[in-house]
Amino acid sequence: MEQEVYVEAPTQVSQNSSGNLLVKKLGVILSVFVFLLPVFFIPASSVSLYVAKISLLATGLVAIFAVFLSAVLSTGVIEIPKAKYLIPLSLFAVIALISSILSGTINASVAGTVFDLGTSGSILMLVFATFMTIVAIKSVGVVNKVVLAFMYSTMALAVYTLFGIFGGPYLPATFAAKLPLFLSGGLIDTAIIFGAVTIMALCAINMSEISNKMRYTLFALMAFSVVFISASNFMPVVVMLGLISLVFFVYILSWSVGRVGEGHNVSLSSLVILVASVVLLLGGSNIGGYVSKAMKIQTTEIRPNFQTTMALTTTAWKQNIALGIGPNNFSKFWAAHKPIEINQTQFWNSDFYAGSGFIPTIAITTGLLGLLSLIAFIGMYLLSGVKAIFAQVNASRSRYLATSTFLVSLYLWVMLFLYTPSITVLALAFIFTGLFTATLAPQGIIGQWKINIFSNPKTNFLSVLSIVLLLIVSIAGGYFVWERTIAVTTFQAGVIKYQTDGNIAIAKESTAKAINMVQSDTYWRGLTEISVTDLGRVLGSITNQNQLTETVRAEIQGLIVDSVESAKKAVEIDNGNFQNWFALGRVYEILASNGIEGSLENARSTYAEAALRSPSNPSVPLALARLDALAGNLDGAKTNIAKALELKNNYTDAYFTLAQLEVASNNIPGAIRSVETATLVEPNNSGLFFQLGLLKYNQKDFAGSANAFEKSVAIMPDYANAKYFLGLSYYQLDRETDATKQFEEIAVTNPENQEVQLILTNLRAGKSIFADAKPPVDSTPEKRTEPPLSEEI
Repeated sequence: MEQEVYVEAPTQVSQNSSGNLLVKKLGVILSVFVFLLPVFFIPASSVSLYVAKISLLATGLVAIFAVFLSAVLSTGVIEIPKAKYLIPLSLFAVIALISSILSGTINASVAGTVFDLGTSGSILMLVFATFMTIVAIKSVGVVNKVVLAFMYSTMALAVYTLFGIFGGPYLPATFAAKLPLFLSGGLIDTAIIFGAVTIMALCAINMSEISNKMRYTLFALMAFSVVFISASNFMPVVVMLGLISLVFFVYILSWSVGRVGEGHNVSLSSLVILVASVVLLLGGSNIGGYVSKAMKIQTTEIRPNFQTTMALTTTAWKQNIALGIGPNNFSKFWAAHKPIEINQTQFWNSDFYAGSGFIPTIAITTGLLGLLSLIAFIGMYLLSGVKAIFAQVNASRSRYLATSTFLVSLYLWVMLFLYTPSITVLALAFIFTGLFTATLAPQGIIGQWKINIFSNPKTNFLSVLSIVLLLIVSIAGGYFVWERTIAVTTFQAGVIKYQTDGNIAIAKESTAKAINMVQSDTYWRGLTEISVTDLGRVLGSITNQNQLTETVRAEIQGLIVDSVESAKKAVEIDNGNFQNWFALGRVYEILASNGIEGSLENARSTYAEAALRSPSNPSVPLALARLDALAGNLDGAKTNIAKALELKNNYTDAYFTLAQLEVASNNIPGAIRSVETATLVEPNNSGLFFQLGLLKYNQKDFAGSANAFEKSVAIMPDYANAKYFLGLSYYQLDRETDATKQFEEIAVTNPENQEVQLILTNLRAGKSIFADAKPPVDSTPEKRTEPPLSEEI
């Protein structure tokens, strides 16, 4: 027996030592992960910032979970804080998953393209991040290291942002194009993160022992953060900073009152932030506008407002009050129920994937149950936070860490209600929730559930097997994310290659590879567009019947089949998506315009399905008008165009098509008189002046067309198609300098348009304006079926 005891003891010591080492690695991995999260990106045009961040999140979680399971195998102990608010948080993730399963589009709702923001898969990862943060921390010292990692990361973010603002123009153009403007998402996301680090810096300066060097660095970081936040013009951050700095000022003062032998401790830094917030609020957009102009960061972000989001919530709850419409289905719901007033804005055809904020969107996608679970979590979390930061048992460092992580996490949760942030801000909200929770048990504020998985020899096998299975499942989950990352990267690489070089073969090959990895309606729809473009190339190359050989016929037939089948596949994957039905209708329309039998009827029925999914979209009646024109029913075409203009009275494509119909019916003089009368009734309708200019241009009244286009541009200065034809009118009037100016302005808003670049090159070289033009570009843009430029007006 003595010998057995002697042998057993070193083994146990070895296991504990190994477990402690793994626990330390957990803290290191978490610190590295938090440092990378705000600043990580992949310098490749084919990898979006979101894809890079979600891949990092998945990788980090798998790494932490794997080391955690290894530590459990070494120590045999699992410890979880008895924080009751973790129950509704876990329930929220379960409700989101159930809602996805019952949504009817499980794949899109759970994973989307790459676990898109708002999918139940991304929600599960975020909630999992909270728990992984908790289990990765065994002492408040580790919390301190993670907090420092976040502050160092924001310092790096500030340096990058400064360099991007003032040093960007000095970088090579090819390299600068691969660098994102903001590493953490968008302008507002970056402002939110700088607001979070300002709160953290206030706590560090007033509640912890730091070196003078660190203190001055934090002062500089706070100063830059306030300036950047003012440039963002996002007032919720300013308001929250003002409120938190006020509460913090009172909090610090209250802790010093009544202490024997100590004077009152006043936080001057929080007072400065409070004053700065008040000044920014009183100054409004004037101060912010000046600062943003000076920093050259005038980025605009548009989203549905709170009232519109609440109206959509009511509609969604009428369909399913308990579980909502399903995660990641907001864009389809928006298409079906968007207010018609949106059509009068430049965002009429934009896909919105979220409402006014993350939590209001959750109310739509996961219903009342999802919303209540989050409200219960936030309410219980708030009570726990207030209790913790006022607990007298807190030591100086513990109180600092509990207070700072709670205030930052609370601030971030408020932002989630007011805004739909990037995955970086979302992940930080859940991680800081975990950090605060991890400070509670070591201080004795709450207890811990302690589970000894090896307490019973009979369960050892089952425990080890379960851990191994969990490890395999986590790796499989990570692989699932990485596979989708590779798929979307491959797809985007092909798209970029096509846009830059016009290489259809590579684009088609890349899309096919993406489809082989992940069945996504986005990829099938992309393949449809590529096949249609290729079909147009082949048909456009045929100038006489002698060129229509059997080989060419076979190629055309193959492209027709590919176009139809890929569009049908997109519809099959997600038949609730308006874009999929419209893409299929567009294929049938193109086939009908080339005389393919039965295509006209198929196009009508398909567009009807699209209309059911987006009844207020003016592109559907306009498409039906084109079909009427193909069938020779000009009256029906005009009726449908009128319907399109009722939905959107400044619809460029509709006015363009209407002008084409008037030209085709040889009714230009009468049409001109009608439009001129209409402009007297609606003198601020830029679309009417655009149509008038087109009619006069077709009649070769270039002075009259120039006058009409000038009025159209005066009403809407960024009206690219009006500028385009104004430039052509000037050219016809021998006003080459004025024509060049118009196309230079168009090139600023349409930098990738090859036709505009060709025209500018010819104008500057003194050549004919359409010299060296190749199909689909021709010298008669007024006779094309669609406007030369695609614009969102």
